[in-house]
Amino acid sequence: MTPVGTNGAGKGDVRRTAPTGGRPTVGGVAEKVAELEAYRSSARALAARILSAQERERVRISRELHDETGQALTLLLVRLQLIETMTSEDAVKNELAELRELVGAALDGVRRLAVHLGPSVLEDLGLCSALDWLADRVRAETGLRVDLHLGCGCTEVTDETAVTIFRVAQEALTNIVRHAGATRAELTITSDGDSYTLSVSDDGIGFDAAAARADPEASVGLFGMQERVALVGGTLDITSTPGRGTRVLARVPMREETPL
Repeated sequence: MTPVGTNGAGKGDVRRTAPTGGRPTVGGVAEKVAELEAYRSSARALAARILSAQERERVRISRELHDETGQALTLLLVRLQLIETMTSEDAVKNELAELRELVGAALDGVRRLAVHLGPSVLEDLGLCSALDWLADRVRAETGLRVDLHLGCGCTEVTDETAVTIFRVAQEALTNIVRHAGATRAELTITSDGDSYTLSVSDDGIGFDAAAARADPEASVGLFGMQERVALVGGTLDITSTPGRGTRVLARVPMREETPL
């Protein structure tokens, strides 16, 4: 006869099973608590990495403003003061011509910074034109060959989805330029009726994707792309092999919103 309260186990066995009615066991509760704590720990690590990335971005923007725009404006002020001392009309004209070039260069720097923070072309012209503009910009500034293939439905991408796809494409191309040592990149976007798929690949040196994900400093850009895609319910896959290039594949579900 089984002793009462032992559930068939010996008297010294303190294990408990779930009673009828589907209530969780002690072991099940402990497992859930452990999972919750692991999630909290992961969230804290994520918050720290995001804050660190934000701080680095602030430093980068501050340095760019100081090194380019600030120095250009300082030089402009000095040259304007120099004009006040000139007596030759021809000298003044030559100086003004050089100052116009200096102001133009400063404006270009401000525009580049503004584009990095929030490209108006995406809002004004839509995703297809924005990706075309992005590819042209990368080609002109870096010499990298960028092959662009825009599938059907690109013009129908909704606001939030369009921003996500554009930012992932922008980050992927930036990584290629900075780290891949590639001569060619290919950017493709297609749709299958349920989701959009963005593919960005290169013929560069590749890297160990698993090792990069394990390194908080090295994986901030990769993690940022993954989180951005996850926020709209999508998935991001990164495949890379040393010496054989890299491919970033983002799948983003379609949403019923006002087209961009």
